[in-house]
Amino acid sequence: MRATHLLSPRTYSTLRRLSALSAAVMLALATGSCGIGEGTQSLAITSLTAQEADAAAPQNSRSTMDNDPLSSAEGTVSMVTSHENGEKDAAGGDLTTTVVSRERSTDTLQWAVSIKPAVASPKRTEYSNSAQSAMSEKMDHSSTGSAVVSPDGRYLSLILLPAEQKTGETASDQRTHIVVLDAQTGKAVRTAEVSGVILGQALTNSALAVETAQNYFPAGSGKGTITTFSLTDTSAQPSPFPTDKWLVGATRENLVLAPDLVPDNCFDECPMTTVSLIHADGTTAGSISGVAAIHHGGWIHRVADPKSGEQQLVNPSIKKTIDVTGKNTFERGVPTGPGLLVEQEVPNGNGSTVLKPVFWLSSSDDGHTHTENLEQFENH
Repeated sequence: MRATHLLSPRTYSTLRRLSALSAAVMLALATGSCGIGEGTQSLAITSLTAQEADAAAPQNSRSTMDNDPLSSAEGTVSMVTSHENGEKDAAGGDLTTTVVSRERSTDTLQWAVSIKPAVASPKRTEYSNSAQSAMSEKMDHSSTGSAVVSPDGRYLSLILLPAEQKTGETASDQRTHIVVLDAQTGKAVRTAEVSGVILGQALTNSALAVETAQNYFPAGSGKGTITTFSLTDTSAQPSPFPTDKWLVGATRENLVLAPDLVPDNCFDECPMTTVSLIHADGTTAGSISGVAAIHHGGWIHRVADPKSGEQQLVNPSIKKTIDVTGKNTFERGVPTGPGLLVEQEVPNGNGSTVLKPVFWLSSSDDGHTHTENLEQFENH
């Protein structure tokens, strides 16, 4: 669960640490092209029976899950990675990730697949013998990390572990698979293999976007490239365009780019920036100022007035703006897929306050505030 308040030193230092890291490793990376190509690492996606799924990813076993369950339009998706000997969440070796979707209210199995190479969690990426290891912290971002859901909840995209690099290979030699699954069936809608360091990925409702670079940043010697892959016409060729900005998220139809990394949560005081809304062909669709955080599902947290502290949640796809001044925002799975829960401190009768749900927001409807079934969030 992720929250947005109004930057903790810890959150801000994480972003700065990535920027500092890029300078430290710059000389270690040789220049080369970053693009789409044929590789030698094989990809295997296998459908599983209910019995196989329960054995690999038991219900309600959060201790073995790779991350918090993801919410799609169809149900709740969980992932468990194990070594060939059954050891859970091993850091290296012959790893396979089991991806399971269950009906939200009954936990009934909807589909399950095993994927090899395994999904690139922060821990496994950090200890991988590849150029990607320095980007391990970014694999956990809800909008651009190793596992993202489209705003309408129909697609799930997974960055897999890259092949281990051999002596003498450079960052541009790194090959990584990305798999987009249909959230209703678990079938692969599209697979891609990219070369270079992956700075991030994002999903609109109709396309996958992957940002690669020759260094750990897109500008200058990083020579950043964003490549889009159509999910509605899977025979269409990938479409790349150069960029010196970071891919930080996506709305229903546009990519969101920023001059620096933008957190998916922030606390106390957040640094603000202006983000660009970009069409899939790289042309500009618009911009939003005062942005403090980018949430999954296309919602953007902005500070409308720094002096007064006025804060807003903005969904540019539907031109919706919601005032959240004095409230806290949490990324949550909701009945329609990715969503947000907004809470507010209220007196508890004992001289102190407690956070209580006020409303929740969907990423796929008209953006109105939902006040029904708030009790589902009370104990979470």
